Amino acid sequence: MKLIVGLGNPGKKYTNTRHNLGFMVADNIAQKMGPGFDYEQKYEADIADIDGIKLLKPQTYMNESGQSVLKAKKYYKVEIKNIWVIHDDVDLADGKVRIQFSGTSAGHKGVQSVIDNIGENFWKLRIGVGRDDRIATDDWVLKKLSEKEIKNYKLIIDKVTDYVINSLSHEITEHTIKIEK
Repeated sequence: MKLIVGLGNPGKKYTNTRHNLGFMVADNIAQKMGPGFDYEQKYEADIADIDGIKLLKPQTYMNESGQSVLKAKKYYKVEIKNIWVIHDDVDLADGKVRIQFSGTSAGHKGVQSVIDNIGENFWKLRIGVGRDDRIATDDWVLKKLSEKEIKNYKLIIDKVTDYVINSLSHEITEHTIKIEK
């Protein structure tokens, strides 16, 4: 069994922000593969079950995401190597996606929460959002996307979604993808 986790923050305030790209990919996967999400209190998360694959969107807010991941991991008895966490990354250029097994959080508080709760030997699908040196990082990732940015990220979300769906029946590997917008 695989547990695919999209990181983000719940609520309309955070919709269409860079920090919610993990949620957006998870929503897109659910839309393409089957049923939508239902809230499950025992995981403090929205969860979808698609052919034995569990999609999880923690509703604990980004910085506490690991609590939700740990609860789902324990309940479904998922091996840590079968957990894939999808999240934004300011250290990667916009349009770049890095698939990486294990390693540090690189300062991402949601990823750090997952590491603190389950360890670091899981897959990270890091979606580059770049940064704007004129804007504080927290403000950058929580800033609402413009219509043009939403259109550009839709292409990235679709590519990552297709990669995840394809990798479910093949082996996931460490590599970098550059998505031309």
